[in-house]
Amino acid sequence: MRKLVLNVAFFMVCMFVFYGCGGGGQQGAVPRNRTFIADCSSQGDCSGQFKDYDTFNPFLLAGTTKTGWNFVYEPLYFYNAYAEGSDNIIPWIATGHEYNSDYTEVTVLIRKGVEWSDGQPWTAHDLVFTINMLKDHAPSLSFSTDMKAWVKNATAVDDHTAQIELTASNPRFIFSYFTNNFDNGIPIMPKHIWEGKDPESFSNFDMEQGWPVVSGPYKMAISVPEQRVWDIRPDWWAAKVGFRELPKVERLIYLPYMEESKRVQNIIANAMDTSLDLRPPNIKSIIDANPGVSTWTGKELPLGYLDWWPVCLGFNNLEPPFDDPEVRRAVNHAIDREQLVKIGWQGAGTSSYLPLPNFPPIRNYTDGIQDLIDKYEIGVYDPAKTAEILQRKGWSKDGEGFWSKGGERLTMVVDIFGIFNDLAPVLVAQLKQAGVDASFRLTSDTFTRMAQGTARAYMMGNGGSVRDPYFTLRLYHSRFVQPTGTHAERFWRWSNPEYDAIVDKMGQTSPDDPELQNLFRQAMEIWLSELPSIPLVQWYHRIPQNETYWKNWPTVDNAYINSAYWHNTWLLVLLGLEPAQG
Repeated sequence: MRKLVLNVAFFMVCMFVFYGCGGGGQQGAVPRNRTFIADCSSQGDCSGQFKDYDTFNPFLLAGTTKTGWNFVYEPLYFYNAYAEGSDNIIPWIATGHEYNSDYTEVTVLIRKGVEWSDGQPWTAHDLVFTINMLKDHAPSLSFSTDMKAWVKNATAVDDHTAQIELTASNPRFIFSYFTNNFDNGIPIMPKHIWEGKDPESFSNFDMEQGWPVVSGPYKMAISVPEQRVWDIRPDWWAAKVGFRELPKVERLIYLPYMEESKRVQNIIANAMDTSLDLRPPNIKSIIDANPGVSTWTGKELPLGYLDWWPVCLGFNNLEPPFDDPEVRRAVNHAIDREQLVKIGWQGAGTSSYLPLPNFPPIRNYTDGIQDLIDKYEIGVYDPAKTAEILQRKGWSKDGEGFWSKGGERLTMVVDIFGIFNDLAPVLVAQLKQAGVDASFRLTSDTFTRMAQGTARAYMMGNGGSVRDPYFTLRLYHSRFVQPTGTHAERFWRWSNPEYDAIVDKMGQTSPDDPELQNLFRQAMEIWLSELPSIPLVQWYHRIPQNETYWKNWPTVDNAYINSAYWHNTWLLVLLGLEPAQG
């Protein structure tokens, strides 16, 4: 059976590479050693097939698969969190920007010679249009809430100069929203295509008209339920003006999301070049079976890189019983993080007591609040404390040993993504042992359930901070709170006005200002006392890097960026990869 699956996968890939099919007519032949193949990284949007194959609007709250928009809409800047040195900013569409003295206005300078794929110039008008479009449609579009909160006015002084007036001091505005790092970065749209369209319904997809119109080095060649294909665009502006060379990858093929076992088989068979995160035993199996496969750390643990996405146990904090911070604290004491790592990840990872990644710049802040972590007993595994809290709150054990109150059990159904399949069973077993009637479920609509709040408990990462803590702490701001049943941009649904005020001050304080340390401590005192989510583990991306056809992958010793193909920095990897054959 395994051999049959491998053969079928290889046959399908060969068909896609050499012939193409549907959605854009017959495509020219591209040899395998010039083709890059991966699967879609989103289970909800493209499991089995691409559900949004005829849509390419990155602002839809329902989600759009990251099979293109993260690398064909180029940012003002990139940021490399792994590069040595203090300045890891890489100018791209912008050549520079300047704030006024109180950080309430910023002027952005646009690089000359940048073009859209239809030959129209990329100008400051496109940046301004995108900002205003999002601002005018908040909170109905992704990225829109922050644009409404921060932008007072945005205007184009001329084709190469944009001026953005902010509602308050914000020395991080450009870095926060228009610098691609990890999953951060707002895609900028061509005004001449989007103007006059309803962005809440516009598909941005019509291949006969050349849509989507993009700025990056690839054009969409095929988009059908079975696959999405991007082909090299020789007239890419950056190659024309000598800013960058064309990528060596001539064709990118995205297949629908696959279960992990199929991804493992395809990597071993060289039918794919990379995939979504893999469980430690599976990536070890790949490395043993295919000598051409490596990882960020080579063939050594943790077989991946520390990501910006520490994982928490999250709740809909609007709904009982998890609207009570004491119940959340009781759950915290039922969790043994060291066991999560040891059993769930076979030791290939680290636990976490904060919603922040353990990057060196972040440690400059987190090292100063160890006393608060101790004060609120984050990370203290003690089921006796769980029992003490729940008894004090009026809960008692029923005949089956589960906590009950008013005839209702303390029930927790934890919604998860597939990447948590190793951790979730260990977590649920711990909660059951402490008397919580816990279970977990993996469904095709996990993301939607979290966004709508119908997932009362879930496992989710905090993608925010890479150089100072503001970016993560802002995720818990009450401006993102929406009623249960209404789509929310951020899922935590927790509100504390005092916390909001402190985080707002953090946003107005330069990362170089020592006052930021004090504000961080004040915010974390509130956060840790109420515990709107429960930190579990640091996240590692264990991504297979198949060197059979492609070399010069990012590694710990060649850290020009990370290798996640769903991140908004993926273009830098495509520009870095070199053919391993021919």
